[in-house]
Amino acid sequence: MKSNISLKNTLILSLAAVLGILLGIGGGTLALWSDNASGTGEISSGYEYFAAGRVDDTQAAKGKKASVSLGAAEAETLLKDGEVAVALQTDSLSQGNKGLRYELTPPDWSGGIFGASDVSVFRVRAPSECTVANTPTTAQDLRSTPVSAEYSETTDPTIEYWCVSAKLKDNGEVGQYENTATVTAEDPAGTKVEAKDSWNAKIRLGLDPKQEPNRDIVFEYETFRPGGVGR
Repeated sequence: MKSNISLKNTLILSLAAVLGILLGIGGGTLALWSDNASGTGEISSGYEYFAAGRVDDTQAAKGKKASVSLGAAEAETLLKDGEVAVALQTDSLSQGNKGLRYELTPPDWSGGIFGASDVSVFRVRAPSECTVANTPTTAQDLRSTPVSAEYSETTDPTIEYWCVSAKLKDNGEVGQYENTATVTAEDPAGTKVEAKDSWNAKIRLGLDPKQEPNRDIVFEYETFRPGGVGR
């Protein structure tokens, strides 16, 4: 009995390593689940994997969460160009009869350069569609169910893309300064003459992108059985 248990554990660890190689990740980032589900046709063990990050640079979730940070680099582009769009990617895998769903939670955008902008988060079909011009005019659902609870033994994760777009309000202008100077004098003949000159300037944000705080976009996932019950 003892040797059978050791053999089973070895097989499980080997499968994790192989699956990790196929996914291009370490086997240690895969989560093996096993429970006592007895429903007809349900598989009671399998692997789950979730990751999020920049396109082609996702990081495996820790616990049930993964996050992506936006900070000084994005704020610098936003201040310089008046807008910025950042494409994000999620990788989702769940085997057996467990589906996988997740929800994206944006950070508090107030303060700094992002706080002086209109910021939106929305789904896109491809990274190339992540542009400020494609920003929806209505609030978007930030939940997704990339893997259903139908039986699956695939090793290919489902890939989805999101977009964070930001546009400076009023092009970053917070005010305008204008002044007019008038000079009057008399010429040698005693005639009064007058000259005027006006100048103005637009007042822009006096913020330093290097001081922009990191803002974490959080992805939290869960797996669920047929019928929608989370596990």
